[in-house]
Amino acid sequence: MKNLAKQGADPDTSPLTDPAAEAGSTAQAGLSRRSFLKGSGALAVGAATVGLAACSAAPSAGTANITWDYETDALVVGTGPAGLAAAAAAAEGGAKVIAIDANDKIGGKGILAGGNLGIGGGTRMQLDAGFVETADIIFEDRTVPNLRNDKTMVVDTVDGRTHEMGQWRKISGAEDGEGMSRAFADASLDTWNWLDGMGVPFIRANVSSMSAVYRGSRYYTTTSPRLVDRDNGKDGDMQAGGAGLCWPIYDTAVNNGAEFILNCKMTKILRADGERAGRVVGIEATLNGKTVRIKANKGVFLGTGSWKGSNKLKQLFLPWLVKYPHISGEPYVYNDGSGIELALDIGASLSTDRGCDWHGWHRHPGTLWHSIDPPFGMPGTAEPLDTECIYVNAEGNRFMNEQVGEDNPAWVGGSKPFYFAQLCAAQTGDKDGPIVWIILDEASRARQGLDFTVGETVEDFMYATASTIEGLAPGMGVPAANLANVVRRYNELVDRGVDEDFQKTELAAKIETAPFHAVKWGIQKHNTLGGVTINPKAQVLDWDYEPIPGFFAAGESAGAMDLIGLAKPIVFGRIAGMNIAKGV
Repeated sequence: MKNLAKQGADPDTSPLTDPAAEAGSTAQAGLSRRSFLKGSGALAVGAATVGLAACSAAPSAGTANITWDYETDALVVGTGPAGLAAAAAAAEGGAKVIAIDANDKIGGKGILAGGNLGIGGGTRMQLDAGFVETADIIFEDRTVPNLRNDKTMVVDTVDGRTHEMGQWRKISGAEDGEGMSRAFADASLDTWNWLDGMGVPFIRANVSSMSAVYRGSRYYTTTSPRLVDRDNGKDGDMQAGGAGLCWPIYDTAVNNGAEFILNCKMTKILRADGERAGRVVGIEATLNGKTVRIKANKGVFLGTGSWKGSNKLKQLFLPWLVKYPHISGEPYVYNDGSGIELALDIGASLSTDRGCDWHGWHRHPGTLWHSIDPPFGMPGTAEPLDTECIYVNAEGNRFMNEQVGEDNPAWVGGSKPFYFAQLCAAQTGDKDGPIVWIILDEASRARQGLDFTVGETVEDFMYATASTIEGLAPGMGVPAANLANVVRRYNELVDRGVDEDFQKTELAAKIETAPFHAVKWGIQKHNTLGGVTINPKAQVLDWDYEPIPGFFAAGESAGAMDLIGLAKPIVFGRIAGMNIAKGV
């Protein structure tokens, strides 16, 4: 099939007309007009085209009547860490690459991450620090179903006990998919060296206090923060270690000829012989309000992120998640789960998830967002000491022991995974989720140095202050008399030194010094593991556990591995890209 320039474009300026020349124009690691298209009123910026071709109809029955708008070898859907790794690896392997994203910026949720990368196996930084780790050690930590005997940890239970035990080898008791642990372990060192070679600003290797629980490696690497929006960012704007990872991978993709189209959302995955038969040959997407069809000669990669924004998939994985509309990554990006839903439509199988387990949630006082700074959103304030405040619901009632934090781990007698989120889910909610307010007084705020500046740290609708407890109620939307009675009761319990209502073990301060403060909790679903099932080659599997030809996935779109963070998406995104380039 012959490549043709899109009608109305100048073929001499098309980036794929001369990939080598185009790579030279992007060597400054900037966003060239040709490589970073934002779909603003046209399919290209200026006279440049996307570099993909309109082509004749595909010959197979399922797509026989389709006229393709664009054609490439590797089509990457989603430009988070997994998609960027896939695009860079495929482009390095000689494939023509187009990467699309529904967002107007690259990076997905991962670009906002802290940048702690759990990929090891003997990196130069691990060796410099004297850390001994091999692929076999990583594999053992992923597969041996017991606790480590060389390192211990102390776990606080929800009833105030402490329990010393061997460190977990990984997050939960869930098994990785067949062959996934071995593939991850064997590819870790090579992937780290790949990132190091492209200039990712690694700082040092560190020992994780939770070992391989969620980092992926016993000795994770810290990445230097960079501007999230490097083209438009200014001093004081948000920086993140995830940006330190994402931008070099993006630059590697671009310098090897990859094309990026933003504001382009996939709406359908196309198989050659019908909805659930044949090779995946391309997709339909919306761009500038129009439907476009993009053909992929070697493979389509799914990297559209988690299911956590899809109410349909929430009902499947854990129904009470529907109570929580906000997810980490907002408002920079929103994982609506549509990519996973579309994959299921064409016959992809689904892996399970531990939706309410450790590190699956975050909470922040005074903001709806997790780990967000200007210009994208409000950062919130530090958490008030749970020994000096109470939590009340929409009715103004205290309903829990405030010492139950966001990170209560599972598998210890008396502890419950994310007990806080589950308790809150049972309370009255609004459009932003369960209504839970923190109540404290000025003496406590001053002691802790908490900053409740509206418009800088906290949202105006998530904060109230008044000279009396009753005066707080209107700003919170709770019954004033009820709130006053609850605070009065709590102060009596502090005087007695015993929490007879909810068994909080430490009552450090009464709530009695004006002005009084109310800060609303923002609670966000964070990491998820469930998604389409993949094999060690990052191929998507159907319900018979057979690969769907031409279809690959990684990151939070994919299941089959009990691991969160940046390691899994980058390792398996790269594996997918290499395999697409090889024509697997």
